Amino acid sequence: MKTTKSTIKTEVTYDDVMKNKYLIRKEWDKNKKKALVVMKNAGQADEIVQDQTTMYVINNLSKLEYGVVEIVNLFPSIEKDDTKESAIENLKCIQEAISRVDDVIIAAGKGVETNKKAIERLNMILAILLDKKANILQIEANFGRKGFHPLYPALKHQWKLVPYDAAII
Repeated sequence: MKTTKSTIKTEVTYDDVMKNKYLIRKEWDKNKKKALVVMKNAGQADEIVQDQTTMYVINNLSKLEYGVVEIVNLFPSIEKDDTKESAIENLKCIQEAISRVDDVIIAAGKGVETNKKAIERLNMILAILLDKKANILQIEANFGRKGFHPLYPALKHQWKLVPYDAAII
């Protein structure tokens, strides 16, 4: 009989009043690659609770030989009450995270294409990523389409990461 053990260390960065969640960091093997995943909205996950999105992110990144993920969102508000201050703090947090990771995965999904505010936020983040010369990736489906969110049914259990095409937005 063989017993294996593992620990996932979790850190979550909130604002002082816990209304904005800027970053979730999960580490299960610090010696492997590190990824920053950019999605659209702050979900229900915290330092203990896993939501489906975070679970699929960890499962897929683990399969792709990553050992750390930092998750950020275009919109950090937990209560969908976005402010200019939270947007600025969010961009600062993302900028700091970029320096700690090997790859940045844009996984905001197709829904951002019709949301002007989301496009604006994504373009701000992309400008920072390009300025920092980050390795920007996206999730591609086996039928060739790109730019998916981790909950997209065909991709929940297996990701294929490809270079990000900035011309998409």
